[in-house]
Amino acid sequence: MDTSVVLIPALLIIAIILLIFFSQTKPKKHIWFGVTFPNEALKDARLNALRKPFIKSCASFAVAYIVALLPLLWLGDNAAPAFIYLCLWLVAVSLTSTVPFKQIHHKAAMLKRDNGWFVGKQKTITIDKEIAHYSRMNPLSPYLFLVPALLSIPLIIISVQNDNLLLRLTGIASLLMTGVMLLLSLTFTHGKQRAYSRNALPNLAIHHAARKYWSVLWLALAIFEVVNCFIAYYVLSEGASLSRGLWTSGIAMMSLVPLFGIYYVHNRIRDLEYRFAHTDGKSYVADSDQYWRHGMTYFNPDNRSTMVEKRVGIGRTVNRATSTGKVIYYGTFIVIAVVIIPVTTMLIRADSTAPQLLIDDSGFVTIEDTEYPYKFHSKDIQKLELETMLPTGFRSNGIATSAFARGNFKLNDLGAAKLYVFKKSSPFIVMKLEDLYIVYNEEAPAETKALFEKLQKQVKK
Repeated sequence: MDTSVVLIPALLIIAIILLIFFSQTKPKKHIWFGVTFPNEALKDARLNALRKPFIKSCASFAVAYIVALLPLLWLGDNAAPAFIYLCLWLVAVSLTSTVPFKQIHHKAAMLKRDNGWFVGKQKTITIDKEIAHYSRMNPLSPYLFLVPALLSIPLIIISVQNDNLLLRLTGIASLLMTGVMLLLSLTFTHGKQRAYSRNALPNLAIHHAARKYWSVLWLALAIFEVVNCFIAYYVLSEGASLSRGLWTSGIAMMSLVPLFGIYYVHNRIRDLEYRFAHTDGKSYVADSDQYWRHGMTYFNPDNRSTMVEKRVGIGRTVNRATSTGKVIYYGTFIVIAVVIIPVTTMLIRADSTAPQLLIDDSGFVTIEDTEYPYKFHSKDIQKLELETMLPTGFRSNGIATSAFARGNFKLNDLGAAKLYVFKKSSPFIVMKLEDLYIVYNEEAPAETKALFEKLQKQVKK
């Protein structure tokens, strides 16, 4: 994968994010940091003081995103690891890029509530039922961790019989990870009650909800780690030959899943804190801001419009309280998954399995490839050459990275062609058929030359 092809769009994404959020450093139509204010409030020194830390936080996140792109310079020649890492980077950016804005939005919203800076029609929001619901929540029983512990037993029985020390440890590692997750669950759910609010009712509700969410997360991660150990044992015991880059990408993905889970639970608890901490646990007064979660996401069941004007950025956003809005929002993630998963699978297969050219006794030439296999007879070869330079052209249906090219291409001087080449491993075998060119080489130049000589002998028969 050409590093520049990846880095330029990534840097453009960072620039767009900065432009969107830096536009919030000044009020627009009485909206500042996603909060609606009256004229007199916009001049308040406390509100204006939020601008500087917001800019500093956005800049810090931008620098972190740029630093996080640096591994792509190392992964550039490895298409699958580079693509996987880029996808993980995009997910991380999408999850965290709003953090500086959410933090400053919450502070601005608190200033508005504390000072009664409401605009337009006010409404009293009753929350006593929600508070009661969260107050009744309890953490999952620690005995449920027997589930991942029991799941580890078959792996322990299987792995201890293996001669490889690393494989023998996978079962024990699975059980140990369950123990670690149990300790974390007990720490997060049975510790001293945290002061989320100065008021007893909302504080109790948030505390109970937090304990429940954390217990669910640690149990889910315990099961997740057991599954990982099973997969690792299977791959290693089967002797699968995977590149260092693919192993690194796999480890990164498995490491990021717990981090994303922790991030999700933390944000969910923060949302409850934002909604209830500054209330009496029974009700609170609000204006139209109540329909904008964090000042960015619109959720208004009383508005039948599917699309509304954004408060942050330009354009329109979906009303996630409507049926169509939900389909659009969640459908987007499904479409992304449908596109990314097949592409990732194809790249992993192409990156881990090189094409192989075989010649049988009857003269048939078979090119074995995971995505673009091809077969023809040596008598069909009209011209056979060994070139030091790879013919240039464009991909029509295939895979092209900075390291290799496979599939169907349109070459500038030759026309339609099938390529199975390592771009940086000259020479290249060029075979002319009746209406198609085949360009092939091995990663080792000596093997390419030996194969070329074998093909020459076959053609001369």
